[in-house]
Amino acid sequence: MNARFPIAVLAVCLASVAAATPPNIVFIIADDLSAPHIGPYGSEEVRTPNLDRLAREGVVFENAFVSTPSCTPSRAAILTGRDGFELGAGATLWGYLPAEYTTYPELLEQRGYRIGASGKGWAPGFLIDRAVNPAGTPHNDIRRPVVPAEVAEGFEIVAPTGIDYAANFEAFLAATPEDAPFAFWIGTFEPHRGYTVGLAAALGKDAAEVTVPPFLPDSAEVREDVNEYYAEVELIDAQVGRVLAALEARGRSGDTLLVFTSDNGMPFPRAKATLYDYGTRMPLILWGKGKAAEGRRVADLVSLTDIAPTFLDAAGVPAPAEMTGRSLMPLVGSAPPVRPHRPFAVYYRERHGFYPGSAGESYPSRAIRTRDHLLIWNADPDAVPSDVDGGPTKTFMHDRRADFPRLFELSFGKRPEFELYAVADDPYQMRNLAADGRFAPLLTELKAQLFGYLRSRGDPRMAGNSDAFRYAPYFGVVFQQGLLQWTPEQQGQDLDFAERRELLRQAFANLGEEAFFAEMLRRQDGKL
Repeated sequence: MNARFPIAVLAVCLASVAAATPPNIVFIIADDLSAPHIGPYGSEEVRTPNLDRLAREGVVFENAFVSTPSCTPSRAAILTGRDGFELGAGATLWGYLPAEYTTYPELLEQRGYRIGASGKGWAPGFLIDRAVNPAGTPHNDIRRPVVPAEVAEGFEIVAPTGIDYAANFEAFLAATPEDAPFAFWIGTFEPHRGYTVGLAAALGKDAAEVTVPPFLPDSAEVREDVNEYYAEVELIDAQVGRVLAALEARGRSGDTLLVFTSDNGMPFPRAKATLYDYGTRMPLILWGKGKAAEGRRVADLVSLTDIAPTFLDAAGVPAPAEMTGRSLMPLVGSAPPVRPHRPFAVYYRERHGFYPGSAGESYPSRAIRTRDHLLIWNADPDAVPSDVDGGPTKTFMHDRRADFPRLFELSFGKRPEFELYAVADDPYQMRNLAADGRFAPLLTELKAQLFGYLRSRGDPRMAGNSDAFRYAPYFGVVFQQGLLQWTPEQQGQDLDFAERRELLRQAFANLGEEAFFAEMLRRQDGKL
């Protein structure tokens, strides 16, 4: 090399080459998976060899948290890089994500990326002013038994979707020019309920070996329920292995950034749709040869809103100023980070669904999580926290509530306005310290930080506008001239938003609000 060639010029040239070859991006998101239930987070009961490989060769984030522990708004927050409560009609389950909120796939597509998705994208909800699912153009044509023979011999059960995520990804890869960058979203429907009965036994999993979290009753019924959940997680791991094999077979593993996570926690009481760690603390693994230090574990607090700016940063695309999240790339390189990523994580909870016993109401809450403590603010402590997913465990707890009064109360009883937990000593958040005078200074400090952040981001509840959430669109039902009819999850609809809103108005007018909610609950009982 010419000794007179300026080092600065060389650096600019190398940076230009890097910018000209942005990485491919693969995003794999599970549906209802809590962090403790895969090998990289310490599980010895769930076999996840492919996720273990990602952890060995990539970066594991030990303290990653959702924006909200409910499918649709959690995915909206991931796609937009913004707190879910900022997203208007996208802030609650079964709503829609207005096109005014820009997503990272849109920004990558504008920079020449080929965009695609398989499985559960942004969902459940309805498209209103978007042409395609915000996660990407669906690639779901290839279907096969959900439990293929190579996973459990002789146990080939076809579920309602039957989508082979990895096979659809392979087909997408085959159709992608080698010189074109791509971003592909793989959304598994597992381990969301309902479970394939008998799968755990077919995989050789023994319910007697299950560790039941102490906030749930340790009974045979609950053990079997958790065991079937474990089995669904192992199906996800098999798909991850096939995705890695597809990348390697086409020589794309060296130029691909892969991220694995989940949208919210396990679908059990005091987990999914709650602000305790089993509902909000997510697995988050970043893998990329030459792009992430191998075997690193990052203890910094991070949010899933950080995923969008991370992908944009890696691709050399500026993140919009309105994004709440911040890129994780400074945490994953060869040099350790100089300063903590963020001092705390904030998340929220609004209406999760319409369930019997909820009277159409939600259990609105906000939380701030530091490394050592969790503070939850229950904005309406007199409400009843009933809008959580059903299943054998929830049914068992209701039927046997007299046998487990404290556990039933923890999951379904009214809660005080503030809950404070020391997470190191109380990892399952079962001992509320908010009324303990010794923690009064800490309580005051965390309240100030929480409410200050919420005000800074324009949380409608801080302005007294609870109706923004209570009357947010909920398209789990179809309105047809005064009738409410259950409809399965869709990605489009025949009515535009104005027409649907008018039918909703008519339904309220014809039935009255109380009767409207009662009919909605009756028709949806057992269907969510």
